[in-house]
Amino acid sequence: MEIGDGYCMIKINREILYKGFRSGCETTWELAKVIIPTAVLVALFKASGLLNWLAHAFGPYMRFLGLPGDAALVLFSGYFVNLYAAAGTIIALDLSLREITILSVMLGFCHSLLVELPISKKAGSSITYILLLRLGCSLLAGVILGGIL
Repeated sequence: MEIGDGYCMIKINREILYKGFRSGCETTWELAKVIIPTAVLVALFKASGLLNWLAHAFGPYMRFLGLPGDAALVLFSGYFVNLYAAAGTIIALDLSLREITILSVMLGFCHSLLVELPISKKAGSSITYILLLRLGCSLLAGVILGGIL
């Protein structure tokens, strides 16, 4: 089968469909290996009362960002693990679109620190400078968005 407008033709055959399907399944599996356990862990935090404790402990600080206390768990998982862990945490929490937007922008500036800071050091950057820059931009974005959204 060929698809296109005459100028740009793409030939689709069984092999291409199989490769696309297989690649999609592999990607889904890789994401699921992080997102599902994270969502289950957050559900356990909720059931045990640990999430309430975290929300209470971090609530005053999170208010500066216009976020509820339990959103701190999203930031921690994104800052220290990766964005997929943060996504799994978001799925398990009852957050509004506004709160998810603020968290997403913040995590865009600062995520996966345990992996990326050593890479920055190997590239010749100062870990302290990179950490303060990324974390500072993340928190500033949160304060700004929390105030205007």
